[in-house]
Amino acid sequence: MNNGQFYYQIPTTFMQASAVRAIETSIDEDLSLFSRYLRQQRVRHRIFEESGRQVVEVAEAGAAEPVRAAYRAWQEGRLVLTPGPAAAGAGTGELSGRPGWVSRLYNLVRRFPVLIALLAISVAVFPFSVSLGDGRLNAVAGWLTIVDLTAGASGPDALLNGSLWRWITPIFLHFSAVHLLFNVAVTFDLGRRIEFGRGSLRFAVVVLITAVVSNLGQYLLAGNPVFGGLSGVGYGLLGYVLVSGRRWPEAAVWQVHPGFAFSLVLFLVIFSTGITEPFGLYVANEAHWFGFVTGGLLGALIPLPGRTR
Repeated sequence: MNNGQFYYQIPTTFMQASAVRAIETSIDEDLSLFSRYLRQQRVRHRIFEESGRQVVEVAEAGAAEPVRAAYRAWQEGRLVLTPGPAAAGAGTGELSGRPGWVSRLYNLVRRFPVLIALLAISVAVFPFSVSLGDGRLNAVAGWLTIVDLTAGASGPDALLNGSLWRWITPIFLHFSAVHLLFNVAVTFDLGRRIEFGRGSLRFAVVVLITAVVSNLGQYLLAGNPVFGGLSGVGYGLLGYVLVSGRRWPEAAVWQVHPGFAFSLVLFLVIFSTGITEPFGLYVANEAHWFGFVTGGLLGALIPLPGRTR
């Protein structure tokens, strides 16, 4: 849904005393298929944004409860909606016995394909990368480190051996379950905002640029090739969202909870002091800073047209 824009434009006579708010939901939820389904059912309605929430309003009070029931069935996966002809603006729906979690997962993949792929690869690689924390290298992890550890090369020259995918792949390496879960949570919360607000292609570009810059910065400054994690990208997404929120304060998609943003920046500053190193916890601070600054710079650029104006 484009902020402030209706899926279904109605006459001004719609606004009457009998109009009822049937549903209020998150601004991030894509209601386009549901709106088309309601149109197919001849339910007069409109969808608009108010105070950072989406509101579905129906013209007749008697339609409110059936609309709520249809919405619940859709969310639980019992009502499967498929796109109808674009010209007709209709959608088709049928009840299904498919479990609700399957439907929710399908909707997530459909709405955030790049983000879900990014997280899925990180989870799939984790069993092979966790051993790096103990100094054990396997074939899978060996293909993902910033340089080829089996070749014995080091320094800037090792980056130019033709394996340019290594400039990106360290973001998939995680050395503990806590490391993985924290990075997945942060990346999901921030990444869905950018993929929703800017589209999948632009989100992929932001991820690739912040990954390359944060990985190269970490290796060239710290010199240790054994590092990894989505946190460099995560801080890049944080920088992008914070700057976008300053530029478009009226757009709810860019407004993160102040406590969440403050805690991430606080961790960045505290860990940069090296306070964790006496306890054997070495943090890729250079990757975090490079990612954070790069994301902020990308957010400061004049954006291409996206879903959020």
